[in-house]
Amino acid sequence: MKKTLIILLLTIVFFTSCKKTDEEFSFPKKPITIIVYTGPGGLIDITARKFADVASKYTEATFVIENKPGSGGIVAMKRLLQLPADGYTLFACTKSNVSKIVSSGGEAYIEGIDWTAMMMADPECVITYKKQKINSWKDILADAKVKNGDQIWLGPANGGLDHVTALKIWDETGIKAKWIPYKSGGKARAALLGEQGVAYVGNPREVLGNDDLMIAAVSSAKRLVQFPDVPTFSELGITGLDNEFMWRGFVLKKGTPPDIREWFDELFTNVNNDAEWREYWERGGIDVIYKSSEEFTKIVHKDKEQFTHYLQKIGIINTEATNFMAKIATGKALKFLVILFVIIFLIIGFAVNRSPKRKYLVRIMLPIFFIMLSIIFFIISFSFPDNEKVGPSVVPRLWIFILIPLNIYLMFDIFRQKKEIEHKDENKKIVFGFIGLLILYLISIFYIGYFISTFIFIFAGIYILGYRKYLTMLIISFGWLLFSYLIFYKLLYVPLPVGKLIEMFF
Repeated sequence: MKKTLIILLLTIVFFTSCKKTDEEFSFPKKPITIIVYTGPGGLIDITARKFADVASKYTEATFVIENKPGSGGIVAMKRLLQLPADGYTLFACTKSNVSKIVSSGGEAYIEGIDWTAMMMADPECVITYKKQKINSWKDILADAKVKNGDQIWLGPANGGLDHVTALKIWDETGIKAKWIPYKSGGKARAALLGEQGVAYVGNPREVLGNDDLMIAAVSSAKRLVQFPDVPTFSELGITGLDNEFMWRGFVLKKGTPPDIREWFDELFTNVNNDAEWREYWERGGIDVIYKSSEEFTKIVHKDKEQFTHYLQKIGIINTEATNFMAKIATGKALKFLVILFVIIFLIIGFAVNRSPKRKYLVRIMLPIFFIMLSIIFFIISFSFPDNEKVGPSVVPRLWIFILIPLNIYLMFDIFRQKKEIEHKDENKKIVFGFIGLLILYLISIFYIGYFISTFIFIFAGIYILGYRKYLTMLIISFGWLLFSYLIFYKLLYVPLPVGKLIEMFF
């Protein structure tokens, strides 16, 4: 019998090991989606499509491009974070995404992403209009002194990479100027050609095909081979601007299995060394350079610090208090706050149950609970982008601004009817049952996710309140889940919690 058991165990171990080996080398089994945060035709879209094309030389994997424009990449990042960390979703990113993350108070996105591969560094440069009198770097400096703060620079996006690069240039050279943002680089270049400003901040590739544009200075350690007549900032006697560039790369969701990450590392290395890939980008003055996850992550964190400094300086990002709230909303502090609320209510519930005025106190506990619950949801809303006119944070905050005044009114109403309440027979089981259910809901949402815990909460809550038409209860519960899925998840791309236990099995 012992020998039989030993043989059986060895057989199980053998087949289990074989299965694991098969799984290690079976990736990918389905197409890999590359999410792009712009519409078709943008440079990062071209990067993703070129990568898919060149990568086909080194793998039989199929790549599908999915364009998810909106909020400077926040929509695309949320889409990435909604999906499993299984390696089947890549996000094609740029340095501009870090600017948007910082400006929207969503630094937690940086921690939720595995910064897998930086593929290129596109140097920043100052571009001018040849036919305009002010077109060399010397002309720009002289004109800036004459205009004393009224010189106009052009570029895309207020607070974006090009704007921050301009701020750095102004700091290093002592220039005082004004930044005029446009919806796109194309519109800003058109404004430059219309002589609405003296300088445009962009990348060398943008002057190709337009003989009316020239580069006055480039942020590079040495002159670009493609533009041998263009001086670097260091050649012009300006230090600290030798390494300003727009990087482009690819990221995975944090938690992607190590063997899949190794598969991607090998693929990115092969693509980076490919002659077709290098020639395609280098002819535009782009430095084709591969940085693996560790180095790439360091670059991203340094970029975050610089964007934070300059965006605070020009007043684009929120106050330190708001950023502090965003960290609470996405970190361990939120879980601590929820647990603290649970403990407080257990203590209050015990005290109320022993109080001679428990009929009155039971009534007042419910609105207090909803006020505290609203505070938690309000804090969570700080994890959503908050510098947009209409964003994901709007919907929960609207509910909160309705719930809090309503519950304050209910509290005053209870105070007003104190004597009447003390003489009524209250069903405290309903009140405490509902509060207990809410506490369990707040805890369970971290472990079994939003959709399962919300369905149970709504169905059980209706039951506790005495309703017994089960078909209607199911319709209401599923109806809210459908609304949440379509509006919050699909339309607004709110990353609703999946739950730790669910993530372990799927």
